[in-house]
Amino acid sequence: MELYLIPNDPVNTTFISSDGFLRYWVRTSRPLSSLRACSSIIQRPVAHATNDQETLGEITWGGLGRHSVIHSDLFRGRAEVAGGKPVKVRDLLIKTVYRLGLVSSSRCFIGNDEEEYVWKFCKGTGFQVFRTGSVKAIYEHSPSHVAKGVFKGQFKTCLRIHPSCTLDTDILVMTFIIMEKKRWDSLGDQVNVATDKEDSVVEASGMEGGSGLM
Repeated sequence: MELYLIPNDPVNTTFISSDGFLRYWVRTSRPLSSLRACSSIIQRPVAHATNDQETLGEITWGGLGRHSVIHSDLFRGRAEVAGGKPVKVRDLLIKTVYRLGLVSSSRCFIGNDEEEYVWKFCKGTGFQVFRTGSVKAIYEHSPSHVAKGVFKGQFKTCLRIHPSCTLDTDILVMTFIIMEKKRWDSLGDQVNVATDKEDSVVEASGMEGGSGLM
């Protein structure tokens, strides 16, 4: 399965499948005060009702000595979120060293299948997810020319989920947003923030698109 980011901005974007349907969207609020943290809400359409949506989680981004935290039922089984408490991002995506080719740093997490997985950024390719101990990526993020579907012939940033992937797609999308946001923050002004020409959701989705902090 392919999910395309429109626009290419991890905290204000939509995830569109190759058949033109909206699968997820992310909106980030701008705080009234610079001393307050901004929050990103991740939602998806309710099955068979594209005008209704359910919230998968909310990420409050850290800064000025604060830790980034996430509120989501996706991670309800973790001890850190028992009783409805948020989990710190650093406890969800744990820093580790995982050597594979030129990649030496990564973050690992436990999937819904209780297996350990590793997020790594591969220069020239993008983010990838591996099951710990495996050299075969089950999830890839990279910009590329689209060969088929509603975006055929266009250059888009794509999340490609391999058929062998047994991880919950909701968890993959949620953790990807965190990893890509951290990468953008580390690059600062160097990051390419140019968005796709199609910065609104295709009409086939039945939803409104948009970009920019609200």
